[in-house]
Amino acid sequence: MWKMNVLPVLLLFILAETASSQNVSIILPLNKTTTWENKQLYSGFFTINSTSTLQVDFSNVNKNVSYIIFQVHSHLFNVTLYNNTLIKGSNITGSNLGMYSSVKPKLDTFFIYNPNLDVNLRVFISVHGYVAADPIPGGCNMEFPLPISPFMQTKYTKDYVLVDAAAARDPLDAVCNTIDKVYVLFYKMYLPERHYDADNYFDGISKMMTMDGIAEFGEYIPENGYRMRRMLSAYPGTGAVYVAVAYSAANSSAYSVYVPTSTYACAPLDDDGCELLDDFLSQLLCASLLFFGLFVCYFGHRFFKTEMFLIGLLSGVIVTYIVISLLSQQDRPALLAVSVLSGVCYGLTWLLFWWFYGMPLFSVMLSTLNVGFLFASIIYFGLPGGLLALQSDLNFWTLFVSVMLITSLMLASMTFLSNILCCAILGAYATIFPMDYYFGSNLKYIIINTVRRATVPQFNKAVLSPPFEWRDALMTLLWLALAMTGFLFQHFHNRGRPPFPPPPRSVRPRMPGSYYGTTEPRTRRPGVIISVTTSTAPVQSERTPLLA
Repeated sequence: MWKMNVLPVLLLFILAETASSQNVSIILPLNKTTTWENKQLYSGFFTINSTSTLQVDFSNVNKNVSYIIFQVHSHLFNVTLYNNTLIKGSNITGSNLGMYSSVKPKLDTFFIYNPNLDVNLRVFISVHGYVAADPIPGGCNMEFPLPISPFMQTKYTKDYVLVDAAAARDPLDAVCNTIDKVYVLFYKMYLPERHYDADNYFDGISKMMTMDGIAEFGEYIPENGYRMRRMLSAYPGTGAVYVAVAYSAANSSAYSVYVPTSTYACAPLDDDGCELLDDFLSQLLCASLLFFGLFVCYFGHRFFKTEMFLIGLLSGVIVTYIVISLLSQQDRPALLAVSVLSGVCYGLTWLLFWWFYGMPLFSVMLSTLNVGFLFASIIYFGLPGGLLALQSDLNFWTLFVSVMLITSLMLASMTFLSNILCCAILGAYATIFPMDYYFGSNLKYIIINTVRRATVPQFNKAVLSPPFEWRDALMTLLWLALAMTGFLFQHFHNRGRPPFPPPPRSVRPRMPGSYYGTTEPRTRRPGVIISVTTSTAPVQSERTPLLA
């Protein structure tokens, strides 16, 4: 009885394994009429079983087509694409693949192999047809694996993304002697932040395949010193689709679109692959910023000595992090630990300066410099790419420091109000910084991109072009709301008080009976008459008896 029950189960298992490795063949019709804006002949989804191959042939080819670009896209998993025979130099592996085939003498047969065990892949297949006058994307390839490589490649680190494409070829130039007759422009489109589902991914890929989609959804990536490469700042967790378009210099109506590529600048399938804070110290420091930010935003000026320590701590952490990153290669936890210890020393030093000297203008200057640093970082964050003058470190840092100093001097002219304003702005940004991490927006990169510019080699060529989606808009509104309410609350709360508290152990001479930082009380109740009485007591000197 037991054997009779097991036999059907074994049979079903064998049939399932046989079906999962079956190869499938399809024939795609290519008789669709193309337009200048859309040269797509076919598009559709197919499922390829684990360790199986999908064979693709074509029929009814449009008579105006001279060559096709066959492309395959999968989500998160790689596939292998080859034509006719699987030999060296005729196959590629990845998630955004494409191959070239001439119509004459006949179109190639393409094979898509799914090498993933126990994963049935859903792939998106698209075929684009071009006429004889259109440039051939990737036709002058010298580095990619195929002789004609119409696809693009992306590489990423935690700081930047590299997008590469092979040079296009003019159809009249068989040996690539006139590369300048074809120019290539790059475009990008951001996917929804922190969304890794296949539907958003395929929707973004399909929008960037045709000229009308690129014109509607694409954003131009300016050249940054490389003809066929673009370097962009990385925003891990925010997917982006990149595509290049080859235009003919002699014929304005002739163009061809490369195979789009995509990256999240991280690995969503890995454990903590897209988690930016993957160590305990980073998570602890990020969470503590929320409480420190709220304190400074609403009570910074009221507790002036605590503010002095925290502002010095913040400045010390940033300076130490940049200096140590330039001098040595350290893991982030060790780098953060050293930076925090150094920041504590900076904070104590700045507090002791106020403790003994109590110079309001000089003490507030550090807060205004921090606001100037933040303001200069915002300008850098929003600058368009391709500004060759700012690729020079001398030009960039001169402009950056100038913006810092001008902002600081403008704020320092009104010491009392500027300190409250600086507390509100810096405290509000420190508050939204950890929220930005966990919410998935990108305002944290206002500071991170500046630190990258100072510490990452060749980052001067990176195009920032940050995404600004609804999460970023919400964080921006929250930042403005916190800064405004923090300023109004502190200004109201400190009304009628001395502008600055006296230093506990000042070594500087001070006028007796005066409010610290001003020569007279800030407010006086109406109707109150202050009388001055003249003392009639005898003037005492060093010779007057003690008991007199």
